[in-house]
Amino acid sequence: MSVKQKLFLAPIAALVMISCSTQAATNAQITITGQISSATCDLNVTQSNIDLGTVISGDVATAGAIASTSKDFTLNLTNCSADQGESSVMSLFAKGTPLAANTSYFNNIDGGTVGVQLTAAGQPVKPNSNTALTSLTGLKAGDSAQVLMNAQLYSTVRNPASQQIEAPITFSLAYN
Repeated sequence: MSVKQKLFLAPIAALVMISCSTQAATNAQITITGQISSATCDLNVTQSNIDLGTVISGDVATAGAIASTSKDFTLNLTNCSADQGESSVMSLFAKGTPLAANTSYFNNIDGGTVGVQLTAAGQPVKPNSNTALTSLTGLKAGDSAQVLMNAQLYSTVRNPASQQIEAPITFSLAYN
C-alpha cells in the first residue's frame, strides 16, 4: 500500500472509529400520579411482600382460583382526615398492571395466563378500579381501622405454562 493510499484511508478509518464509539443518548421516563379527595386515611399493609408459592402446572386442573395459594393480609388505615359522612362509602383504589388474559386480575409480566386475584373485606378488587368498602362506616377524624385482604393466584387456563407472576399494587383510599 502506497503512502498516498495510507494517507487517504487514515481519516476514513478515524471517522469509522469515532462513529462506532458514539452512543445514542439515554432516555428518561417518570410516572407522576396524584389524587384530590375530600378525605383520606394513611395506609400501610402488614406484609409488603407476599409470596404465593410455586404451583405445579399439572395440579391446576381447571381455570379459576388456585385455593392452595390463598394468603391473608391486613390493610391498616390510620390518621383518617375527616369524619365519614352517614351516606359516605370508603373507596379503595388499587393501581396495578392487569393480566392481559383477563383484566380482572393483576400481573405485570407479559404473556401470562395466571394473575393475582385480590379481595378487600370479601369484595373483589380489580386493577385500576375503585372498590366500595361498605363494611367501614362511622369513622371519625383521627380514627384507625383495618381491612382484611386476601391474595391468591388465578389461572385463566387449565394446566398453565410455566411463568412468573409479579403484581406490584399501590393502594389509595378516598371518602366523603
